[in-house]
Amino acid sequence: MEVIYALLSSIMFAATFLLVKIGRETASHLSILWITLTVNIFILGLSNLFIDLPKSISLLDLKFFIISGIFAPLLGRLFQFVGMSRLGANTTTALTLTHPLVTVLIGLLFLGESGNIIQIFGAFLIITGSLLIAIFSGSNSNSINYSDHHIYFLYPLLASLTYGISIALRKLGIDLLNSPVLASTVTVFVSWIILSFYLLVTKFKISCNRREFNYFLFAGILSSIGPVFLYLSLAIGNLLVVAPLAATTPLFVLVGTWLYSKSNENFNYQKTVGTFGIVIGVTLLTLFKD
Repeated sequence: MEVIYALLSSIMFAATFLLVKIGRETASHLSILWITLTVNIFILGLSNLFIDLPKSISLLDLKFFIISGIFAPLLGRLFQFVGMSRLGANTTTALTLTHPLVTVLIGLLFLGESGNIIQIFGAFLIITGSLLIAIFSGSNSNSINYSDHHIYFLYPLLASLTYGISIALRKLGIDLLNSPVLASTVTVFVSWIILSFYLLVTKFKISCNRREFNYFLFAGILSSIGPVFLYLSLAIGNLLVVAPLAATTPLFVLVGTWLYSKSNENFNYQKTVGTFGIVIGVTLLTLFKD
């Protein structure tokens, strides 16, 4: 079941990124982030009314979820949205979804996880696929000078780092307190509180048109479901298996952009090969576990 849950999580996040990509016209990255997080809070908050919560919970019990919320969705989603606007959905998502390397490394060094040669080879394929995409991708924005183009690869790489750390923290948390909906709520709420405080202090104005709001609303709904599936898979599965499976999102994004946003994306065989290299790599990490 952890495989199914992880893949469902991946599909939810892929659909989220596609909705943001297709729907965004003039809205700022912070506006998109705040709107989607607010929808997350509303949906997950209501969901907690219909589940059996642990009878006694302290902040100490929630510490890993609280810390993980700082890294993702807050920082991870922000870096990813910025990257998508500069590099395109396929390039950004593929580079961002190298986060299993971060998670696996943390698992091996600090959490007592074990790996084998084939899993290492799978990790190598992920890196190689990402490099192919980075080297042979072009910008979908005419306002970017070629000399500055590679600077924007920093955003999805930072997103990868923050997502990888967040997933490792979520695994620690769900092992202590097995309540996926509550865990998702706490993680998202921390992100929303920090972002709202920043917007209040800087007096940043949230704005979007009606068309954008409709897309962001549905993106928020799907991104509320994704973390729950991720926590469900982490609760019953191995970190070295779940994290790579949750990174199959590039495949779904590739298909989605080909169907619905082909004119706004730069497609070439190197990018396609790189994306499928990532998928093969995470598959090896999954199938040949200890």
